[in-house]
Amino acid sequence: MKINSIKFEDKSRGWVLEKLELNKLTLLVGASGVGKTQILRAIMALTEIGSGKSINGVKWYLDFQTIDDRKYIWEGEFEVKDTSIFFMDEDDDEKQKDKPKILFEKLFVDGKQIIDRTADKIIFEGKETIKLSQFESVISLLKAEGLIEPANSGLNKLSFSDQSNSMQASGMFKVTMLNANKLAKKYNTKINIQESDLDITLKLFLISKADKKLFNTIKERFIDIFPQVADLKIAPLDIRDNEMSDFFKEYPFVQIKEEGVDKWIQQNRISSGMYRTLMHIGELYLCSEGTVFLIDEFENSLGINCIDELTSDILKSKRKLQFILTSHHPYIINNIHFDNWKLVTRKAGVVKTHNASEFNLGNSKHDAFMQLIQLEEYQTGTDQQ
Repeated sequence: MKINSIKFEDKSRGWVLEKLELNKLTLLVGASGVGKTQILRAIMALTEIGSGKSINGVKWYLDFQTIDDRKYIWEGEFEVKDTSIFFMDEDDDEKQKDKPKILFEKLFVDGKQIIDRTADKIIFEGKETIKLSQFESVISLLKAEGLIEPANSGLNKLSFSDQSNSMQASGMFKVTMLNANKLAKKYNTKINIQESDLDITLKLFLISKADKKLFNTIKERFIDIFPQVADLKIAPLDIRDNEMSDFFKEYPFVQIKEEGVDKWIQQNRISSGMYRTLMHIGELYLCSEGTVFLIDEFENSLGINCIDELTSDILKSKRKLQFILTSHHPYIINNIHFDNWKLVTRKAGVVKTHNASEFNLGNSKHDAFMQLIQLEEYQTGTDQQ
């Protein structure tokens, strides 16, 4: 999917995001604490709503299009409930009735309204549906319907990319007793590997079996960035004499061999910058078409050489992907054209975003980044308008 614009309000906290228009690549810039990370969280909340979660006091508007270029507008609102009530056990009937209900919901496809929902009923393509859950979005309740399935699928392609921890990000805490070779029989083409919901380490392992040419392309790109690396493999660890061998004997891990060193370096000993770089490269090649990447503080754990190359790869990607990044790093900000910047400001609980053109950034001989950091709106995060 591609998000064109979003508006979001959390009435339970008094937080409002005014309309934000997004490009294929959008870089959110601004002072610390102004709300850049919260914007990413608001976008991810839409995935939760689309999967059936009830979120207290949230009101939203989302304009997006699917990979087959159908345009959707989806908006709705949950009631505000007492925040001292916790909605932990969704199977408990008593707690179910305490969850926030949807007050209204609308869905438009290519300009035609197909859902008109109130607190009491749902009208789908002009006809009232049977009584359905008041706590779930129609995107979840009617996801099998032909016009709604693409919207549900698109929302599932929102990805908060966090590759900062080489062991947690590997998925090893989600999958343990796994026969990866059996998995390779099921996922044996580039397309079905890309479209799977497997973690990126498993995808790298599977593509090394199914498409050696593509795996070598990924490997060579990694070695371009880290020339001290002689080889890369994704394979189970050689831990035959270890008491944990049965636990992990089938699970593939990232391993590298450096120039002049005979032994393979295991995943838990690879630097966080090297590991995160490989994961981001793998994502660019192996995510499904239509993925929207949300990456907070893109520079975290990355060296200057990694930032340079990964920024370049994102800018050059020809796939149907969207990137929404936050960053404070001057190199990243300078190397992403100011047309893709959104300066984030806040006044009380209201967050606004501004195009660079509003401040005439880039219209002088001075470096656009230097102009940016001299703005009072950037220094204080306060909306001056």
